[in-house]
Amino acid sequence: MSKKYKNNVIIEDNVVLKKRNDRVLELYDYLETRGFENYPKIESSDNNTIKTEYIESKKYHEVIKGVEFIKTVSMLHYKTIFYKDVSKNKYRKIYDKLYNNIEYLKKYYEDMISKIEEEIFMSPSHYLFARNYTAIDSSLKYASSTLKKWFKKVENKSKERVCIIHNNLSLDHFIRGDKNYLISFDNYLVDTPVLDLYKFYKKEGFKLDFNYLLNIYNENLSLLEEERMLLNILISIPPKIIDVENEYMNCINIKNAFNYIYSGMNIVN
Repeated sequence: MSKKYKNNVIIEDNVVLKKRNDRVLELYDYLETRGFENYPKIESSDNNTIKTEYIESKKYHEVIKGVEFIKTVSMLHYKTIFYKDVSKNKYRKIYDKLYNNIEYLKKYYEDMISKIEEEIFMSPSHYLFARNYTAIDSSLKYASSTLKKWFKKVENKSKERVCIIHNNLSLDHFIRGDKNYLISFDNYLVDTPVLDLYKFYKKEGFKLDFNYLLNIYNENLSLLEEERMLLNILISIPPKIIDVENEYMNCINIKNAFNYIYSGMNIVN
């Protein structure tokens, strides 16, 4: 009997053992009724554990894996999509939350660049930040103006398009075996598909050709205009850069932040 441990699960004789999660069991039953079968099949379950089939992942170039991944995500969303009633208050809460975040970052970065510009000799990280500050300013202005347009479009809507979202998407939670599989559904929700796309973008999608992946996604499920606007807003909001005591790490953090910001600018423009 062979046994190994990987990512908090036990793999034993080509079966994956995980702690029982009734929500996931219910989800798998539901996905089956909707014709989505791109998840590991359950071999058996008891009061404590779930045993699912073990899928050996084939090796593919990252680009191919990204394409197959987004195809599978779009199919999950497409096959579980439906409309539900929504209160106008929900859209107002989303608007207020994003507006406050944008205004906070505007002030935060205005203060940051003001202090840096007063320095006689800038550190390498501060010089890097100052050289690229206009990208932050442009992104926040875009996010702010698009947010206002988005709210005007949705403020009187009474229906919202939702679906099953994985809520923890990453290439690590995708297996390309005899077919495509999504795994680790423990955090799934019923919500807008935008949430899945944004969280994946924020985690690692910005490192890929995300525009290309979005085009592939839209072949199965085209985002509505207000959904694409919301995704663009979220993508345009820059991460918060925090100074640390290590100058080398400051340079790395700022470089990574601007890679994220420039990637977002290429997507929304």
